[in-house]
Amino acid sequence: MAGILAGNDVEQEYLWSCTLSGSDKEYSWAPEDPATEGKEDEENDGNVKPGHRLLIKSAILMPSAKKDEVTIVQIESEGYNKKTVIVPICAMKGGSDYQQYVDLLVPTKAKFSLLQGKGPIHFLGSHCVDFSGFRDVEAGDSEEEDEATEDGVEMEEDEKAVKEKGDKKETPTKESKVDEKADKKTTPKEDKKRKASAEQAKSEEKKKKVNDPVGSAIEKAKKSSAK
Repeated sequence: MAGILAGNDVEQEYLWSCTLSGSDKEYSWAPEDPATEGKEDEENDGNVKPGHRLLIKSAILMPSAKKDEVTIVQIESEGYNKKTVIVPICAMKGGSDYQQYVDLLVPTKAKFSLLQGKGPIHFLGSHCVDFSGFRDVEAGDSEEEDEATEDGVEMEEDEKAVKEKGDKKETPTKESKVDEKADKKTTPKEDKKRKASAEQAKSEEKKKKVNDPVGSAIEKAKKSSAK
């Protein structure tokens, strides 16, 4: 089971239990990460550091315990300012007490001892593993991915803009259309000018013929002899 704690921590919970009896009166809780995983995590990412906590929920004294015998279990652990704490956490009477609610959170390594009685007595709880800074690392990775996608989008937009500019250059503009219209408008005027100049040349030739009848007769004779 996993859950999000306050801040940027992710916690996973595992079922935990231990048994104390006359033949096995002590139990040490000292969780350690696998050597390979611990070294790799510290080298690769110092922000992700797993922490361990033990949540003891209940104690169960078996019916096989001696009647009217009181079974007492104590814990030895480290408290505030690294002071050693040794205190009983459970006292149950055989034949009358079978289950007891404990609800004790142990944040560091601890040792459980059967202080009195022979049990057997069982403890049940959850081993909690939290990863400090896990969400910070995850957020950093997502930010890098977002930046990469934004860069890709900007590059695509730049390429589209360049293509659009090239297409605009190839397509005819309004100025070119206006120039074409102006050319079309000016060509009829030029034709009229040419016709007028041709008519003036013809009229001048006619005038010459009228003013110089001898020359015109000679030209007619030349044309008739050539035929």
